[in-house]
Amino acid sequence: MDTALSYFNEVVRLGSIRQAADRLHVSASSISRQIQKLEHMFGTELIVRHPQGVKLTPAGEVVARFVQGRAREMQRVKTSIDALKGLHSGHVCIYTVEGMIGGLLPRALAAFCRQYPGITYEVCVAGTDDVMQAVAEDRCDIGISFHPFPRHNVVALATIQQPLHAVMAPDHPMAARKILAFSDLVAEPIGLPDTSFGIRHLVDHVLKSSQFDVNIRLETNSIDMLRQFALHKMGVVFMPAFACERELATKQLVAVPLADAALTNAKAQICKHAEIEPTLAAQGLVQTIVSLASDHGDVAIFATPRAEVNAS
Repeated sequence: MDTALSYFNEVVRLGSIRQAADRLHVSASSISRQIQKLEHMFGTELIVRHPQGVKLTPAGEVVARFVQGRAREMQRVKTSIDALKGLHSGHVCIYTVEGMIGGLLPRALAAFCRQYPGITYEVCVAGTDDVMQAVAEDRCDIGISFHPFPRHNVVALATIQQPLHAVMAPDHPMAARKILAFSDLVAEPIGLPDTSFGIRHLVDHVLKSSQFDVNIRLETNSIDMLRQFALHKMGVVFMPAFACERELATKQLVAVPLADAALTNAKAQICKHAEIEPTLAAQGLVQTIVSLASDHGDVAIFATPRAEVNAS
């Protein structure tokens, strides 16, 4: 049964029996037989084959969640045992908004790697809503989101002050302004992320409450595309500073503060599942992220007691 579930999980992860066979160094027919064994046991189809790969049936999705949950539990057991030996080994799975990989998260990972070289990482990039969903479904150790909607089974370990700015090319007519209001930008071409992003949640809230309309020239599911929109002088985008840290440091972009209080008080959150304590490695990484954020003048507030990491 473990073999069948393992093969099934690899097919789900890769979306293809052929790719799973190559990855596991077995024949495709062997994987098909193991999946058929599961389907016989459950009395229903788990996957539907199509030219591009496979698609899970509703029953297949249930089995996939079980397998992934069991894998997460096994990883937690291994990590807890590793913790008895100190942070010499372990694994941290992170779901994060794309903007965080523009500077803060890579710096934190690099610092943590130097201190604890035996830790491994998995980083998955998603919109704020999808990050929160991954945390709620226990698909990661921690999630890093920006202005998320609250969820009853997700709690914040820490918040990091990250106000939204109007970001533009340095030769933009408004780049020299000390502060901007939305009313200053109604005629400007604007780039916005789609509605799965916390940035969009904030901007839509302010637009609705102020009854302003803006000229949305670009809508995208990519923070990098927003950066390119501003870099290529197509218009103005709204971002926290961490999302364009490198471009601001090299003066390729300029970030002008926005006057609206809802935007200046925006925060990134580091979250966990409400009923599951983070592993020692995950706690240590959170502390490193918050420490680096504090060094850059951001305000970090722990929502739960700060754990002490003992590396002995």
